[in-house]
Amino acid sequence: MINLIDEIQKNYNKEECEKIIKAYEFLKDSYDSDGLYTESFALKIASNIINNRLDYLSCIVGLFYPAIKVNPNLILNENFSIEIKGIFDRLEKIENLNLSTHQEQLENIKKMFIALAKDIRVIIIKLCIEESKLDFLDKFNEIELSKYMQEVTDIYFPISQMLGLSQIKNNFGNATFKYFKPHMYNELVETLSKYVEERNSQIKKVISRLKSEMSNICKNAVVYGRQKQLYSIAKKLQSKNMTVSSINDIYGRNNYLKDIAEHGDFREIKLNQIMDILAVRILVDTVEQCYTALGKVFTIFKPLGNFKDYIANPKENGYQSLHTAVILDNGDPVEIQIRTFEMHTYAEYGFAAHWAYKEKKKVDASGVKINYIRSIMDLHKDKSSDELLELMKTDVYSGKIFVQSPMGKIIDFPEGSTPVDFAYAIHSNIGNTCVGAKINGRMMPLSTPMNNGDTIEIITNPNAKGPSRDWLKIVKTNTAKNKINAFFKKEMKEENIKKGKSILENNAKIKNLNLSKLMIDKYLNEVFEKYCFQSIDDMYASIGYGGITANQILNKLNALYKSDNLDNIYKPDNELADYKNDGEIEVKGFSNLLTKIAKCCNPLPGDDIIGYISRGNGITIHRKDCEALKNYEFERLIECSWHSNANKTFVGTINIVASDINGVIANLTKKLNDEKVSLVGLIVKRKSDNNLLITIQLNIKDKSELDTLINKLRQLSFVIEVYRKG
Repeated sequence: MINLIDEIQKNYNKEECEKIIKAYEFLKDSYDSDGLYTESFALKIASNIINNRLDYLSCIVGLFYPAIKVNPNLILNENFSIEIKGIFDRLEKIENLNLSTHQEQLENIKKMFIALAKDIRVIIIKLCIEESKLDFLDKFNEIELSKYMQEVTDIYFPISQMLGLSQIKNNFGNATFKYFKPHMYNELVETLSKYVEERNSQIKKVISRLKSEMSNICKNAVVYGRQKQLYSIAKKLQSKNMTVSSINDIYGRNNYLKDIAEHGDFREIKLNQIMDILAVRILVDTVEQCYTALGKVFTIFKPLGNFKDYIANPKENGYQSLHTAVILDNGDPVEIQIRTFEMHTYAEYGFAAHWAYKEKKKVDASGVKINYIRSIMDLHKDKSSDELLELMKTDVYSGKIFVQSPMGKIIDFPEGSTPVDFAYAIHSNIGNTCVGAKINGRMMPLSTPMNNGDTIEIITNPNAKGPSRDWLKIVKTNTAKNKINAFFKKEMKEENIKKGKSILENNAKIKNLNLSKLMIDKYLNEVFEKYCFQSIDDMYASIGYGGITANQILNKLNALYKSDNLDNIYKPDNELADYKNDGEIEVKGFSNLLTKIAKCCNPLPGDDIIGYISRGNGITIHRKDCEALKNYEFERLIECSWHSNANKTFVGTINIVASDINGVIANLTKKLNDEKVSLVGLIVKRKSDNNLLITIQLNIKDKSELDTLINKLRQLSFVIEVYRKG
C-alpha cells in the first residue's frame, strides 16, 4: 500500500485520499492469503485504475473487488454508497455473460458488454481488473489460463482498442502473442532489441531534419515518431509471406492474436521490409502544405515508389493522409505519413476511428459516442475534469437493448421492444405462431418491454390463427411491422385491393388530379418498377393494407406526367427560391435557374458549353464535345454561355503519362509549386512496367490557364503525354 499512496496523493484531493485509505483499512483482512484474490491483486487493480484517470470511487471499487470475490456478502455493508453498489451490480451483469460462444456472435457480445455497463467507468474498471491478471498468470491452471487468454483476444483487446486505451490494449496484445507463440515472441524480442536501438538513432536524425524543413512550410508543423508494438509487428511480418485469401481466412474472425505467425517463419523476412516499425508523422495546417511537405521530403530523401494519396482518394471510412516511404542514409526504409491537423483529429477520433480502420468496419451513431469519449480521454490527459466523469456516465447504446435466446444468440433492438419483436427477428413463422413468451424463465405478457441482458424464450403453437392486429401497436421494429403486414396482405388481398382503389380515387379528388391522365401504362410501369409491384392489383392491395400511401403513388404519377411537358420545368420566379446559380453561367432565354457543372467533362470558362434540362433538377452544364451527350434526349439541350463577368475558380483535371524514374512525384509537385498552382488532389497508378499515369486535380480560373499549364508540363523531361481528363 505504501507504494500506492504516492499515486493516490498525486491524483486525488485530501478528502478523497482519506476515503480510499479508509476503505483499504476496512478491507485489508478480507483478502485471500493465497490464490488470485489477494491484497497484491487489489493494489494492482487500484494502480491500473489510477493510471487510467478514473475517479476515487472507481479506485475504491478496485480495492473492494477481490474482497467481494472472497466474500460476496461484503456488498451489503452499509458503508457502500449507492453509486458503488450500482457499479458492482453492473460488473456482475457483465461477468455473468457467457463469453464462450460462436465467433459470429463476438461483435454482439462486445456491444452487449458495453450496453450492460451503462457507465463507461464500469468498462474501464473491468478492463483494469482483467489487465491486472496479467501479473498473476501463475495463479491460473492450464484450462483457466487458456479460457482467459481467449477472452482477452476476443473481447478485452478489441474493447480497449475501441476506447483508445492504448496501454491496456498493448499489454493485452503483447501478452496474448507471448502466450500463443512464446518461441516467436522471444525471438522477436531478441531481434528487435538491437534493431530498434540502432534504428531509433536514425529516426531521431530524420525527425530533427524534417522539423527544421517543415517549419519553413508551416509554422505550426509537428513532426514525431512512433514505435510499432510487438504483436502488431508480428502480424505484419506474417502478412508479408501470405496470400490475401489466407490472411482473410486467419484474421477475419478477430482472433489474429491467437493465430499470429501460424504459417511460415518470420526469421526468413528481413525486419527492414516492415517500414513502419519506427515511423514518422508530419502534421500541417492545410492540404496545400501537405503536398508541399511531400515535395520537400522527396528532395531530402530518396523515395521508394510506394506513394499513396488518401487525401485525393480517401479510404471508405473517410480516412485522409499521404503515405510514402523513403530510404535513409544507412539504406533502411522508413514510412512517412503527412496530414493536416484536422485530418489527424478525424482519423483518431472521428468516423475513421483507428479501431474501425484496423477492423475494416463502418462506424454507426454509437461509434460516434465512443470516439467522442476517446477524444476527451486523450485530449485531456493532463486535466482532472468533472466533465470527463460525467461523460463516462454516457450510455453509448442509449435507445438500444441487447437480449439473447436460450441458445445464446444475441440480438439488438430499439428500447421498448417486446417479445413479439424478438419472435419476428428469429423467423416469420415463429412470429406468426407465437402465443406467449418467457423472460428470464418467467411467463410474461407479450406487451412486456425487454431489458438489456434478458433471455427471451418464445412459446409457439402451430395451430395459432396468426398475429393480432393489436401487435402493430406494441412492436418497435420495422421488421416485425413488415412481417405482420405481410401476413395480412397475403390473407386479405381481395379486400385490400378494393380498399386501396377507393383510397387512391378519394385522394386524387382531394388533390384535383385527373386519374385517367395519370394512370397510363407508361407511368404505371415506372411506378411498378420503383415499388416492386407485379400488377395494378398489387399496388391497390399495398395501399389498402398500409404498405404504401396513396399520396406516394399520386406524387410519383404526377411527377412523371409533368416531366413529359418541358414547360413544367420552368417555374415562375417566385417558385425558384432554391434554383439560383452564382451568376457565372447564362442560360439562353431564362434566368434564375439552378445550374450544375457536369462531372463527366468538367467544363471551364473558355470551353464551348451547352445545358441539359434534367427532370426537376435544373440545368446540367456540359462541354459541347462531351461524349455523354450522345446518350441524352436532343430536345432537352439548351444554349448556354459563360457570363463575361464571372470570377470564380473551378476544379480542372489533367492526366500525365510519365516515365517511372526516381523523383518523378517530387519534380512534378515542385513544378506545380513553382507555377503557383493550387493542388487539390494527386493520384498515381501504374500504366505499364515503365510508365505511370498521374492524375492531378487543381483549382483553375479558365480553359486558357489550364492549356498554358499543360504546355509547360509537356516540357518536363520525364513527361510522355499530358491531356485534359473528361
